[in-house]
Amino acid sequence: MTQFIRGLISVIMPVYNAEKTLAHSAESVLQQSYGEIELILINDGSRDSSLSLCRAIAAGDGRVRVIDQTNAGPAAARNKGLDAARGEFIMFADSDDFFTPDAFRTMIAAVAESDLAIAHYYFDLGNVSSPRGLLKGDRRLTEDEFLKELMQRPGSFYFSARWNKIYRAELIQSQNIRFDPFLDWGEDFAFNMHYNHGVKAVALVEAPVYHYVKTPGSTSMRTLLNVVHSCRIKARLYRCFRGLYEEKGLYQQNKRVIDRYIYNVTLAD
Repeated sequence: MTQFIRGLISVIMPVYNAEKTLAHSAESVLQQSYGEIELILINDGSRDSSLSLCRAIAAGDGRVRVIDQTNAGPAAARNKGLDAARGEFIMFADSDDFFTPDAFRTMIAAVAESDLAIAHYYFDLGNVSSPRGLLKGDRRLTEDEFLKELMQRPGSFYFSARWNKIYRAELIQSQNIRFDPFLDWGEDFAFNMHYNHGVKAVALVEAPVYHYVKTPGSTSMRTLLNVVHSCRIKARLYRCFRGLYEEKGLYQQNKRVIDRYIYNVTLAD
C-alpha cells in the first residue's frame, strides 16, 4: 500500500516543447502561498530546450522532480506522474497554463471533508481573461446532489477538466485510475467519471484558481475534425458516463438526461 505524505499536494505537469511557457507555469506552482507541494515535471520527448529547463527548475527548488520519457503523449506522461506521486492530494496542470497565487491553499481547505473539490477558473484567450464556472457559492454537495448536477452538463470544462480540481490520491490508487492513451480528447472526462465512482461528497469553490490559456489550432480541436475517430472516442466516453450512473442505480430513472450526452459536446463553462 502506498504511503502518502499527509497534507502534501503532488502537482503533475506534462511538458512537451514548452520552452516558452514552462517557467511561468512552474513558477505559479512553486510560489503558491501553500508550500507543501511537490511538482512533478514529465518531459515527454521534447525536441526543444524543455528538458534542460525542467532540470534547471529542479536544481533551484528541492520540491521539483523531473521524469524524462520518450514521446508517448500527455496521457502516458500523466500516468507516469501518478505512479511517482507521494502526496495525499493530486492536482494537474498544463505547461502553458498557470495557477492563481492562493489556489492550493483554497483547494486543500475545501477538500478537507470531501473527496473532491471543484473550482471556477479563468478562460484566457489572447489578452482577455474571463472567469468561468457553473455552480455558484462555496458549499458542499452530497453524492446524490453532485450526481444530479453532473448529469445536466457533464461535458462542460467545469465538470470534465482536471485542472480546476483537487483529488485524493488514495481514491485514485485504490480504484486504479489512469488516463486512457486512446483518447486524443476527452481523457479528462473519462478520468473524472472513473474517479467519481468513489466520490461521496464534493466541495465547491467559487473563486477561480486556474488560468486555462486557449491556444488556437490546438490538438484537441484538430482531432475533432477526424469524424470516425471522434465518434469512437465519444462512444467510449459515453460508456464511462453511463457506467457511473448504472453503478449508482440511477441510470433508468435518468435515462433521457444521461443519453443526451451522446449527442452533445460541451466546450465551455
